[in-house]
Amino acid sequence: MIETALALLRFLLGLGSVCLLGYACFALLVPNPRDFRTLESLCLSFGSGAVALTLWMLLLSWWGLPLGLILSLVPPLAAAFLGLAVKRVVVKGPEGSEIPNPISSPSTSTPFQAWDWVFIGLLAALLLFAYFRAVIYPMWAWDTIATWGCKAKLFYQSRGMDLTCIEAHNYYPNLVPLLLSYLYFCLGEVNDHLAQGLFPLWGALLLGMLYSFLRRMGLNRTQGLGVTAFFALNGTVFISHLFIAYADLPLAYFALAAVGLLYLWLMDAAPRGALAPAAAFFAGLAWCKYEGPPLAGTILLAAFLTLVWLRPPDWKMRLLKLGIPILGLAAGFLPWRLFAAFRHLEMGADHVRNLYPHQLLESVSYLLRALIDPFFFGFLWPAAALALVFSGRGLWRSPRLFPALFLGGNLLAVLVAYAVAPTSAAEFDMYVRATIDRLLLHITPVAALLVGEGVKDYRVRQQIETT
Repeated sequence: MIETALALLRFLLGLGSVCLLGYACFALLVPNPRDFRTLESLCLSFGSGAVALTLWMLLLSWWGLPLGLILSLVPPLAAAFLGLAVKRVVVKGPEGSEIPNPISSPSTSTPFQAWDWVFIGLLAALLLFAYFRAVIYPMWAWDTIATWGCKAKLFYQSRGMDLTCIEAHNYYPNLVPLLLSYLYFCLGEVNDHLAQGLFPLWGALLLGMLYSFLRRMGLNRTQGLGVTAFFALNGTVFISHLFIAYADLPLAYFALAAVGLLYLWLMDAAPRGALAPAAAFFAGLAWCKYEGPPLAGTILLAAFLTLVWLRPPDWKMRLLKLGIPILGLAAGFLPWRLFAAFRHLEMGADHVRNLYPHQLLESVSYLLRALIDPFFFGFLWPAAALALVFSGRGLWRSPRLFPALFLGGNLLAVLVAYAVAPTSAAEFDMYVRATIDRLLLHITPVAALLVGEGVKDYRVRQQIETT
């Protein structure tokens, strides 16, 4: 019992250290961290810390230095806090105080309502169930055993990124296995049970970030919690990924942060300097999973098209500012690609060979069924579609065009991916069924933002009718 408690404490301290590193990086990236709510800072800090820590571990392996807890954690943590100390000395107002923020972050002082507690209780029950479900079982899902968990154990045992004995998917980015191996270093052993507790945390951070974005979009507390619970409890895909060690839930987390921060920026509702932490999450997209860079590309393309279409007064300057997330994407993409080239790793060319028109036609029906299948995501996608329909002409006159373009572009990209998939006719059905839920998981949290817009529109209509 004592050993279990100590292992849990080491696990929590390891996760806390990632948050601490991430907060230091986050505080370096933004003009004033207090522009962000506490929940926002927590959700953004963990992702920033995970990216910084695992990229540093990649560099250690490239330099031939053995991975370990001290060498993996202390240098980036010391560098981040040294940079933060320098920033605090340099960035001061005329009287020695920090430069004030002209845009105050939204705050709520209203008491919690009954429905608030209902939604909080539902979310808490879900996350509690997911945590115990995750830590009771060892790593068991196929991709966990064959890819992510296998790599994590290998990195821990070899004290480096030795991929010579892995032939299947050794070109995949390694944020998730490196973060798992870091937790093994914290625990002093391979402990699959506790390590899987990382994934309910990913889910909790995603839900916290979704709620924070909804609040900044103009929803009140009850509406924000309601939409968040509606997303979390619809269907089974999100829930099942809370307790399996796949990279799809972390990828959805990074995608939501990148899209949400850019969306708020386009709406002029983002805190100052929001593009800088967005860049960290673009790096996370590229470094988390093979599908990350295409996702990032569709985000940038949707933002570009939205600015060109709407043409706000400063649209040309905003186009230039999109270079900030592009730099983040490069920071997450290039180190691994260069490492892979240096180690002569095959980069997955087998995934794209020829175009198969019949697969494209078949995948349309599979995709449409998946979007309305209650087993997948419940009624969330139909609700998002209704929100777009009832937007009317406002869709083409507001930044709401941005998430709509992102979702439409990615649904099209899913069809194209299936059209070029090198599978036989007999295998195609199984291939689609095994992947389509995960591909949709990557973008479904963004669809929840559109549901939030629909709720906000309904509230405005009600207010107009009552007046």
